[in-house]
Amino acid sequence: VYTQQFCDEQENMARHPMAPTWPAVMLTTVPLTAEGPDRTRVTVTWEPHGPTTPAELEVFLKSRAGMTIGWTGSFDKLEDLLATVAS
Repeated sequence: VYTQQFCDEQENMARHPMAPTWPAVMLTTVPLTAEGPDRTRVTVTWEPHGPTTPAELEVFLKSRAGMTIGWTGSFDKLEDLLATVAS
């Protein structure tokens, strides 16, 4: 479990460069669940953390489908990479 935020080049907290109404701080939870001797389920939960404006909540909720596609694509690439390493 950790919080995540965008930073500028001087490491100062900053807004998302392409979505200025994106929530300033996100809470990320990543539980790992054993599903067998060679299988682990990774679940990513991402939600706004701390005070959130209605506009921030709206942009977050409207982006949910894209986040699912992005996380799924990232894990698919990781699975492909791990398959080449395990070979």
